[in-house]
Amino acid sequence: MKHRRIAKRYAKALLSLAEENRIMDEAYEDMSTILDVFEKTREMKIILSSPIVRETKKIKIIENVFRGKINELILKYLVIITKRKRSILIEPIATEYKILHKQKLNIETVTVITSQELDAETQEQVLKVARKVTDKKIEFQNEIDPSIIGGFILKIGDYFYDASVKRSLNNIKKKLYHSVEW
Repeated sequence: MKHRRIAKRYAKALLSLAEENRIMDEAYEDMSTILDVFEKTREMKIILSSPIVRETKKIKIIENVFRGKINELILKYLVIITKRKRSILIEPIATEYKILHKQKLNIETVTVITSQELDAETQEQVLKVARKVTDKKIEFQNEIDPSIIGGFILKIGDYFYDASVKRSLNNIKKKLYHSVEW
């Protein structure tokens, strides 16, 4: 929790810097790239949080991984954070930046989890429902999770609706379990 508060302050500073340099959307994409690297590369998190690895080594790693993939200003920002011995905060800063960016631009993420990719017609139906729930700009995400078998799970802000086959089967299983006398 402590890291989150500190990361939020750094993210606010980054948002101001991005706004001042007119690269807010690019910075948002860069934060997504950074989070993607952390998600796919466990070693990155370990190295950046290690007190044994020197800051100069961490800076070289950051530059090697992100140079050419993110805006040069954002890269310099990461280097400054690392020089200040705050590299452990890079991932939470990226997360907080994305949240602050969406708040500033009045964007709501609508996530639909399905067992397979949605077709364009179904996606448009979901967006119609989402527009009734929120008056914000919509960022649409379709996540694939074969374990839900069929149906869908819809997330809009704090709203959560589970109409998956998996949930229905679990409900039936519970009813059967509770109806049988042991």
